[in-house]
Amino acid sequence: MKSPAVRIGVSLVLMVALLAFFLWNVDFEEMMAGLAQANPWLIALATLLALVSYWARVIRWMLILRPVAHVRHSSAFLATAVGYAAIALLPARMGDIIRPVLLAKRDHFPVSAGLASILTERVFDLWTVVLFFLVFLIWPPSMMDLDAGAAANLRLLQVSGYGVGIALALGTLTLLGLFRYQDRFVAILSKPLARFAPSWREPFANFLNHFLDGLRVLQRPRDLLVTMTASFVLWYIIFWQVKVTLLAFHLDLPLRVAFLLVTLAVIGLAIPTPGGVGGFHKATQVGLTTFFGVELNLATAIAIVYHAICFVPITVIGLLCLPLLGMRFSDVKDLAEEGSAE
Repeated sequence: MKSPAVRIGVSLVLMVALLAFFLWNVDFEEMMAGLAQANPWLIALATLLALVSYWARVIRWMLILRPVAHVRHSSAFLATAVGYAAIALLPARMGDIIRPVLLAKRDHFPVSAGLASILTERVFDLWTVVLFFLVFLIWPPSMMDLDAGAAANLRLLQVSGYGVGIALALGTLTLLGLFRYQDRFVAILSKPLARFAPSWREPFANFLNHFLDGLRVLQRPRDLLVTMTASFVLWYIIFWQVKVTLLAFHLDLPLRVAFLLVTLAVIGLAIPTPGGVGGFHKATQVGLTTFFGVELNLATAIAIVYHAICFVPITVIGLLCLPLLGMRFSDVKDLAEEGSAE
C-alpha cells in the first residue's frame, strides 16, 4: 500500500512544482488575451487531428500485437481511449498499464504480451521521434536573434540529438544480436529472480520473450516496413496538429518547428505527472520562447491549448466508453494494480 501511495504523492508534488515553474513570471491578463485571439476553427481542426492520431495509434498497436494475438479493432479502440483517459487523470502514468491489461482481458491473450506491446510501442515511438528530431538538427528552420544562452542550448540539443541517434543505432544492432540468443539472454536475466522472488521468474521471462517477439519485425522486412510506416504516419499527423495549433495563434512557422516542439513535449511527458501536466507545458513554453522568440505569455497560452487538445477530447471519449465496458472509473484503478502484479 505504501509504495503506490508514495508514487502518487511524488507525482502530485511534481505536478504542482512544475505548474508553479511554468506559470512563474506569467502575466495572466496577457495570457488570457493570447487565448482570446486564437482561431476557434483551427483549434477544432487541431483537435480533429489529435483524435485521428489516437486512431492511428490503435491501428499501429494492432499491427504490433498481430504476431501474438488476434485483436479486434473495437477492443483496441476502447482500451486506447480508456487507457489515455487514465493517463490524463491518474498519477504515475497508470494508463500505460491499464490499456494493455484491459485489452488482454477483452480479447483473451496473456497480459504479459499486452504489457510487452506497450514497451514495443515506446521503442517505435523513440525511433520515429528521434529520426524527425535529427531532421530538425540537420535542416533547422530559421531561428532569428538567438541570444548566447539560446545558442548554447541549441548546441546542447545538437550534441544530445546526435548522441541519442548513435545510441539508438547501437541499441538496434544489439537487439538484432539478442534475437539469435534469445533463450539464453532471457534465462540469464530471469535467473537471479529465482533466488529472491521465485514466483516472479516465469512472468518476467514471459514478458521478455513477448517483448523480443514483438520486436522481431526487425527481422521481417515487410512487417517492419508496415509498422514503421504506421509510426511515421502517426507522428506526422501529430506534427501537423502542432502546426495547425500554432496557426490558430497566428504563428506561421515551418513544419520542422513541430519536430523540435514535439520532441521537447515528449521529454516533458516522461515526468510521471497526471497527463504530463507541468512538464509538457514547461517544455513547450521553453521551446517556443527560447528558440523561436515567442513572447512568454503567448507561449504559455499556446502550451495550455496544445496540452488540452492532446488530452481533453480523448479523456472525455475514454470516460464515455466506460459504460460500454460495464466499468466505473474505480474499476480502472484496479486494473492498474492487477497489471503491476503481473
